[in-house]
Amino acid sequence: MKKRKVLIVEDDADLRRLYAIGLNQRGYVVRLAANGAEALVRMQEEKPDVVLLDLVMPVMSGWDVLDRLEPEDRECIPIVVISGHPQNQDPPHHDCVARWLSKPISLQELVSAIEGALPAAQRRHRIQASFAS
Repeated sequence: MKKRKVLIVEDDADLRRLYAIGLNQRGYVVRLAANGAEALVRMQEEKPDVVLLDLVMPVMSGWDVLDRLEPEDRECIPIVVISGHPQNQDPPHHDCVARWLSKPISLQELVSAIEGALPAAQRRHRIQASFAS
């Protein structure tokens, strides 16, 4: 079975490291980005299966990442938002957000969100591939 690739976008180095260690131990392939600008580059290079995205970061915020995603990435890569701010709305133009988690979160919550986000993205990708055939 293919290992799932997770891109962690978090400006807090300690949290980034903590998430990475926990997810690696559970069999995920982990890639890291410290801000939104790095995230966009990594998404193009790595094509992750899911992105864990903090919203408030220097250089480029998570909101800016969502606004700048390529259309194909919006359709195929589920985003799990991890924020210190509670979800006060689900912006309609950010339909690529599969889950919204409020910090602090446990590793089990993180894994559950990743696993919950993946099936929907896989179904969308299979449907798109069948239309392309």
